[in-house]
Amino acid sequence: MDIQKLVQHYPGTVMKREPFHPDRHMFYFYERPYYIGIPSRSLSESERRLLSLLLDQETPPVYSERARCWYGLLIEGKPLSQPDPGKRISIIQFHLTKRLEQSDLKEWRAALEAFFGVQTDFIYLSEHDGLIVEQDQFIEEASLKAIANTLRNDFSVKTCFQIGLRYPLSPQLRAAYLEEKKLFDQRMDQAESREVTTVEHAFFDFLKPLAGKWVVLNELSDLISAEKSWRPIIRAIWENQGNLSMAAKHLFMHRNTLLNRIDKFYEITGISLKRMDGLTMAYLSTL
Repeated sequence: MDIQKLVQHYPGTVMKREPFHPDRHMFYFYERPYYIGIPSRSLSESERRLLSLLLDQETPPVYSERARCWYGLLIEGKPLSQPDPGKRISIIQFHLTKRLEQSDLKEWRAALEAFFGVQTDFIYLSEHDGLIVEQDQFIEEASLKAIANTLRNDFSVKTCFQIGLRYPLSPQLRAAYLEEKKLFDQRMDQAESREVTTVEHAFFDFLKPLAGKWVVLNELSDLISAEKSWRPIIRAIWENQGNLSMAAKHLFMHRNTLLNRIDKFYEITGISLKRMDGLTMAYLSTL
């Protein structure tokens, strides 16, 4: 649908990339990437029915009074009134992959909140998307995976989460959130996405198209592809944070055999997988 023509046809229409609270007499829709509010006085009954078929009618943002400051900062760009410089927060973004009935959605939200501590704030941006703002206590990736699995089993809907980094309450916080959102939105564009990921992992997915532009990485990728054992070795060392004993165990390989393979890789490429800079370069070439 041509959103610009829609805006021109219905005077008073509001269109934003971020969710907003529409006026009481507005029909509120979402047509990616825009949230759209159309004045009801501009619509006939047949037009309302038609737009309801063409566009996904949306629910305005919902949050607690305590979470209002986070909504103002992250979504509306309003500064915090009295920021505590000693406090750190982490923002978990989530997306439900299919729409739930309103009664089920209410139960899903209650179930989600029950897994977190009392200092955690929730912002439901729409029926599909939302933010979890953690303070003081921060959930681990493994625990969030268990939560995602439980919610999927109980409500038959997959939810994707992205765990953000931990930031002080600085003027750069909203800009950092928007960059993390860009990473999350890119992951949601993929046909298949994992239920839980982290910003640092998503960042490497973001680098994939950039890595393909570097001849040096393309050449290295060709060398790695020429020997089918290189890729799993590089991935295993990377995923075990450079721990060669753990990588060897993952590969069902003796540690000395792995060391010999690493030495062979160095002879061929000049890159040492024992160093983090060399390992990072090799890993980028496998993306």
